[in-house]
Formats: sequence, C-alpha cells, structure tokens
Amino acid sequence: MKKLFLTATAAVALVSMVACSGKKTEVAEDTTPATTTTEKAAYTGIIPAADCDGIWYTLQLNDGKYDMIETYFALDTTANLGIDELLSVKSDGTYETVVNNGTNYLKLTPSVNDSSASDYYFLNGDSTLVLVNAEFELPSTPDYYTLNIVK
Repeated sequence: MKKLFLTATAAVALVSMVACSGKKTEVAEDTTPATTTTEKAAYTGIIPAADCDGIWYTLQLNDGKYDMIETYFALDTTANLGIDELLSVKSDGTYETVVNNGTNYLKLTPSVNDSSASDYYFLNGDSTLVLVNAEFELPSTPDYYTLNIVK
C-alpha cells in the first residue's frame, strides 16, 4: 500500500511539474496492417480525467492479450493513503502492433461486444506507452498521457 501511495504521489508530482508542449503528429495516410505482438510487459500511470482527479491505469500485456484496470480516483487528505477510489473498471481483449508512417503503435481491442467500448491506441516507446487518438495524434501534453513500464 505504501508503494502504491508513493508511486501515486510521485506521478502526481511529476505531472504537476511538466511544462505543456503543443506538439502534434500529422495524420498519416500510410498505415501498415496490424501484426500480432508476443510481448510480455506491464505498464502503469495516471492520466487526467474530466470528472475526477485522475485515472490510474494498470496494463498487463501477455502474448497478444491484455488485461487493464482503470481506477478513477479523487485526492482525499482524510483517506488512509490520501486517495479515495471512486470506481475501478476491468477490461481485457487483444492487442496488436500497428505501424503508421514508420512509427509503432499498440492497438488494444476490448473483448466486449458493446458499441460503447472503443479501441485504445498507444504510441509504443522504449519503456513507455503514450495514449493517442484513433488518428495517431499525440495529445498537446503527452507527458500527462504516458504509462511507464513496470520493472
């Protein structure tokens, strides 16, 4: 529990210190078909949210399948760890590598047959994943949308 709190505190501190950058990638016309990836890795990070203080993502990749937990939270100084968990959502499905304009992206496809469930796209870095939109555009503040590999 202490490790979770320290990681959350560090992530919030890091997010608050990062300067904004207005970088965007161009929408590429050349998208290579997706290939199945056999990577095994775990990623975690906090991404901003509109209705709460943040969403803590925990993503496990394992031989073309993924498990993800999204924990919506609010900072609460009266709570035991300083964080009040509002809601946790678990999803699973498949993932594959998509190459767009020479850049590798991960595409996560939920296994739920629900029209509200949409694919997730991440820019695949050496030890990070950056959440991007379906047109592979980076957010204006990519550091706020980054999941880091768990070692």
